[in-house]
Amino acid sequence: MKIMAPLLTGAMMLSSLPLFAADALPQLKGVQGKIVQLEVESNPSTGYQWMISKLPQALIFVSSDYQQSKDCPKGAVGCSGKQTFTFLARQSGTASLQLIYGRTFDKTSWQEKTIPVVID
Repeated sequence: MKIMAPLLTGAMMLSSLPLFAADALPQLKGVQGKIVQLEVESNPSTGYQWMISKLPQALIFVSSDYQQSKDCPKGAVGCSGKQTFTFLARQSGTASLQLIYGRTFDKTSWQEKTIPVVID
């Protein structure tokens, strides 16, 4: 029983880590006809990543890239980093980009977040 309490505490802490990455998201601002990028904290080494749920008409999806934190040893599991989405700003105005943070294979882990989009 003495081993179970630390194991359960550790499991609860690990399961709550992805929530921190999904808590605060920036506003996406850009200029019509130009490239605009959104950088968010991500942790794909544990299966957690950002996915586009709903792309507004104002944006064209170009690419997504991930860079592990420079503080993490190469190939380390559990180290977070930055996921960068690249878009082309198609039209001016305001819109909303909907993202999901979670594991692609586990819908119970999904958290949907809305990013305000402002294109001048």
